Amino acid sequence: MAVHPSGKFTYVGDVEGGDVLVYTINATTGILTSIGKAAGGLSSIAIDPSGKFAYGANVVGSISMYMVDTTTGLLTPMGPIAADRGPNYVAVGPQGKFAYVTAAFSNDVSTYKIDATTGTLANFSTIATESYPTSIAVHPSGKFAYVTNAVSNSISMYSIDATTGVLTLFGTAH
Repeated sequence: MAVHPSGKFTYVGDVEGGDVLVYTINATTGILTSIGKAAGGLSSIAIDPSGKFAYGANVVGSISMYMVDTTTGLLTPMGPIAADRGPNYVAVGPQGKFAYVTAAFSNDVSTYKIDATTGTLANFSTIATESYPTSIAVHPSGKFAYVTNAVSNSISMYSIDATTGVLTLFGTAH
């Protein structure tokens, strides 16, 4: 689930139903109202900081890309791109330059460069992690990323190169 940076919309990946569910958020009550859906079947979804693009991990082996209508909140599919085996979580860095995707069956994290104009992702770096990475979080500073590893019951800690987005492992917490 991801909340749009405007706070007006939220998006939920529905693996079983095969859609991304889109809701408006009532600013006073917090109540969600369904306004539509987009094809996706995602295990997770992330919105870039500009609010213009969304990315979803699709466990069948792809990353779905969407344009976000910042007025209505609705998603327009831009197409999927291939990903490592079992992509299950996606996070976008706070500067909106890079996206990071964990792949459970490949035991790695891939870094994607985000084209600021089109929102298109381009994979350029992959780093190993421990067994069965399930989620990733990027620190608000953009300097660090943390990956939970289900089978090894650990958290891999990475530094992020601000220029290239490349991850470097610096430790593991248990």
